[in-house]
Amino acid sequence: MKIIVAGGTGFIGHHVCQTLIENQHEVTVLSRNPAQARTGSSQKLSIVDWNTLSNRMEQTIGGVDAFINLAGAPIADARWTSSRKQLLINSRVEATRQLVMAIGSASIKPKVLINASGIGIYGADTGVMMTESSPPGEGFLAELSRKWEREANRASEYGVRVICLRMGMVLGSDGGALRKMKTPFKLFVGGPIAPGTQQISWIHLEDLVRLMTWILNHSSVSGPINAVAPQVVTMSEFCNRLGEALNRPSWLPVPAFALDVLLGEMADMLTTGQQVAPQAITQEGFSFKYPNLKEALHSLFVNQ
Repeated sequence: MKIIVAGGTGFIGHHVCQTLIENQHEVTVLSRNPAQARTGSSQKLSIVDWNTLSNRMEQTIGGVDAFINLAGAPIADARWTSSRKQLLINSRVEATRQLVMAIGSASIKPKVLINASGIGIYGADTGVMMTESSPPGEGFLAELSRKWEREANRASEYGVRVICLRMGMVLGSDGGALRKMKTPFKLFVGGPIAPGTQQISWIHLEDLVRLMTWILNHSSVSGPINAVAPQVVTMSEFCNRLGEALNRPSWLPVPAFALDVLLGEMADMLTTGQQVAPQAITQEGFSFKYPNLKEALHSLFVNQ
């Protein structure tokens, strides 16, 4: 296939592009910093400057088979000030609006749009397992995700199959939450974030990438998809398993009040948790390579 990946130089996007190229697809990465894009040596990878897209719209988008939109400023990289929230909104909602407009203007439109989203759309944990049919919750992340998915779903007006990939905590050794969490563990001061009983819905990076390639080849799949492993764990269990994988103890809890001071509103994301099930893809026959947290973390850190 010919596939465009927006956000293809980030933590998830880089691995997605690598896998697509390994599977002999032709990949075009849309990047706001093309000079910094990891181009590698493959002739099947090209980079297009997002800022010049309007000048070469038809050349870039016309005739591609699929569009994967992973663009967006990192959620947890900074305190949620008013300006930071606006950046998170613009880099997702506004960027997706622009991309869907570009799809609409193409003479030959992609067959499928896989658009990133998050399980934050369900709000804080209510004690009920959430599936794709569960209603949105409350809070900044829920509202952000609703607006984000609304813009992506506009592509269906052009006959494009749209998938909103509601991702849980993505586990990879070179980025995401684990890159920050593993540091205190390696220094022997790791431990769970209080209260420790909050539920964590997660997915191994390899399974997330596998899921995207699986969606490309399963035309019956559309709509919201919960990209999470079937096993939900508590924060305490998660940190215990992480300590085991790193051969370190998990003994020093991080109090909630300290997170409130450091992170403000963003602390709620870490202290409330969510229970989410991958119902849609399980029913369609997707098989996880890492359905179990212990095996998932062991695969990431066994040689470190």
